[in-house]
Amino acid sequence: MKLKWYGTASVLLEKDGTRLLFDPFISLNNRTFKPSLEELAAADSILVTHGHIDHIIDIPGILKHNCGKTAVYCTAKPKETLISMGVKKECIQLIKPGDILNLEPFEIRVLKGRHIVFDKLQVIKTILNPRILVYRNNLKYIIKNHKKCSEAGEIVVYDISVKDKRILLLGSLNLDDKTTYPKEADLLILPLQGRSDINKYAMRIIDLLQPKKVMLDHFDDTFPPISSYVKTGPFISLMQKKYPGVPVICPPLATKFPAQAGSEWIEAIQ
Repeated sequence: MKLKWYGTASVLLEKDGTRLLFDPFISLNNRTFKPSLEELAAADSILVTHGHIDHIIDIPGILKHNCGKTAVYCTAKPKETLISMGVKKECIQLIKPGDILNLEPFEIRVLKGRHIVFDKLQVIKTILNPRILVYRNNLKYIIKNHKKCSEAGEIVVYDISVKDKRILLLGSLNLDDKTTYPKEADLLILPLQGRSDINKYAMRIIDLLQPKKVMLDHFDDTFPPISSYVKTGPFISLMQKKYPGVPVICPPLATKFPAQAGSEWIEAIQ
């Protein structure tokens, strides 16, 4: 099984010619990599974890590029949002926690999740950052679309299985207290963005899920001034101390500049 990371929480999984694209988003930061619509539109299915702007805003453009040939799987609120943006109903498959999707060779269980809770210090640092002025056009775009792109509490986690291998994919760094999640997944895809105490917050999830391997995403600066580049070193150091046998993957995309650098396939699971 191979995967690519396109920035933010946008991940492509490929196995036996089947391509699943999760939470596609094309960066608003000209200094970061921007995948082409052509490459994103080659996916067989798009799966959405929740309805925020950085998880769904580019789906209409992808479907327009390939004439609606890619099926979109999402909960009720992002479905409503996508339809309001011009996506045809027949392109969208409504999902809910408890569903099982058979997208051969993938079997995917839909689990309830939660969105990360932004702490006060992170909010203050974002509001008072001079980048608010530098990226004021981005800010106007984000504010304009934020209300429309609401998650409405509909966050899902994808439990993805192929034969005897399992990937647990989170679109936001939080879990539902009443949901039982599988432990010891072969790979946990973990978004590292949204709090001033992000490393401590992330380790709480590691302690609960006990994955065999971790891949970080969402730690890049793709929608400034709301996003920021999160240093991954402190989290990796914590992992090496507490779980020395658990590898942590930082996708190549995040360390490649200038912006024309492309995404690469990662053999995340043998």
